[in-house]
Amino acid sequence: MNDDVFYMKKVFELARLGEGFTSPNPMVGAVIVKGGRIVGIGYHKKKGDKHAEIRAIEDAVGHLEESTLYINLEPCIHYGSTPPCAPVVAQVGIKKVVIANVDPNPLVNGKGIEYLRSKGIEVITGVLEEEGYFLNRFFFHHIKTGFPYVIGKMALSLDGFIADKNGDSKWISGEDSRTYVHKIRGEVDAVMVGKGTVEKDNPSLLPRLVYSPKIPARIVVAKKPFVNFDYQIFNSGGIIYIITTKNSKWQIPGNLKAEVEIIEVDEFEDGGVNLKEALLTLGSKGVQSILCEGGSFLMGELLKHGLVQELVIFYSNLILGEGVKPFGSVSVSMENAIRNFKLYERLNFQSDTMVRFLKNG
Repeated sequence: MNDDVFYMKKVFELARLGEGFTSPNPMVGAVIVKGGRIVGIGYHKKKGDKHAEIRAIEDAVGHLEESTLYINLEPCIHYGSTPPCAPVVAQVGIKKVVIANVDPNPLVNGKGIEYLRSKGIEVITGVLEEEGYFLNRFFFHHIKTGFPYVIGKMALSLDGFIADKNGDSKWISGEDSRTYVHKIRGEVDAVMVGKGTVEKDNPSLLPRLVYSPKIPARIVVAKKPFVNFDYQIFNSGGIIYIITTKNSKWQIPGNLKAEVEIIEVDEFEDGGVNLKEALLTLGSKGVQSILCEGGSFLMGELLKHGLVQELVIFYSNLILGEGVKPFGSVSVSMENAIRNFKLYERLNFQSDTMVRFLKNG
């Protein structure tokens, strides 16, 4: 392992300390090295707080001359909620900057690198670029497309069902797997389900089993209004987005603990809710990432329309023989099979195996 890779891995460890705290900003860590020793570290803690490189510079005061800054994202050159960082980096004596990823934000996008080079600082980019992209995949996808990054999560029996023939899914996965899912809930901006899942399972969709710095928004896709609102999600705080079709005539009670916002969209040609329009609207509201937890029909619709960027699947050691399929609205031939996902990682839990697939491109 060369020095650049070694120190960039340290940068990623620091950046992850901000996981779940920094949205809508990316996670960023910084390490300053001089003479083969780390003399300063920092990470971005939350929006409006100091950026990682500024914290590392403050930590390395007295040791900055002729030093090297390692950072996973290009230093900014524009004013946002904090002043630009690139000019500060250029003024303190740092001679070299090593970066994992160029910032795709149009306000940055190479301008920070160009500025540093114009000041005589050596800049190296692309060190562990793929790992850096995965770290901030929510931010990158949203900046580039305007859409939230959608993770489809499901727990399957060994023979591929998300519930038994009676619709019972508790519990296909083990307790440690469910804790991991709650960790993901605490990392994303929102958790999405269909109306049927709310009515059948009455989930809170909150990261109850882990510490989370925020309450993720909850998204419910429902063509028809609820008969009543006596469900956990409406009585646990935070914001609820209801995705529905136009002229659906929802009436929201005034005594709910959650803030409820109705988003009306057109229908797809087949009569389903236009999820593409819905996601774009959510993206415009600052929702960068969504964990979809079902049900089967909603998962299928998202997949069918190319709206899923990642699949997180927990395979348990149960065999059901028959039951509910994971993608209820998908039915294609072998020739037309969806093939645009690649295996990214595999994790073993007590009774389950998790596999994570990322969408190609």
